[in-house]
Amino acid sequence: MLRNTSLKFSILTCAFMLVVGCQHQGTEPLSATVGANESVEAHASGAAPHAKSSAEQQAEQGRITVHLAQLKAGPELSTIDLGEGKKLYALPQPVLSLEDMEGVTAFTSKEGKTFLIFDLTEQGGAKLAAISTKAKGHFFLFGAAGQLIGISQIDEPMTEGKLVMATQDAKHTEQVMQLLR
Repeated sequence: MLRNTSLKFSILTCAFMLVVGCQHQGTEPLSATVGANESVEAHASGAAPHAKSSAEQQAEQGRITVHLAQLKAGPELSTIDLGEGKKLYALPQPVLSLEDMEGVTAFTSKEGKTFLIFDLTEQGGAKLAAISTKAKGHFFLFGAAGQLIGISQIDEPMTEGKLVMATQDAKHTEQVMQLLR
């Protein structure tokens, strides 16, 4: 379903802080191209982002957020330097947030791989289905309490109302769960 991009946790933390620090107050749709000259924003929701007050932005730093990112740069996209010459370009506004989520569960597979499974509200599930259908091949950047906690590539439409994030190991899973409390 989702493929974990193996990156050092410290690099992820710095990269998310860059995303949070680069949020813009614009109200026009993004013009970055994805596929046939469609913006990432069009893939995400079909609507222009709304301006957020600084109070809303600060409140969002203390919660879980999911941003949509791509490999191709765009004029209003935030650049996320992942180190080792790797970069992603993300929408400054989250496409999913705490309001779209009902709960989170830690899961370990038989092979020992660890994951967090976010249960979404009906509205959040609809957003996820639309985004994952239109933005196949792009990335979700997961953040909690102002820190980047994971990156997953969108491999297929997610229509079950659950968002899965691979974690590095059980310790990383516990750290993320602590951030979410």
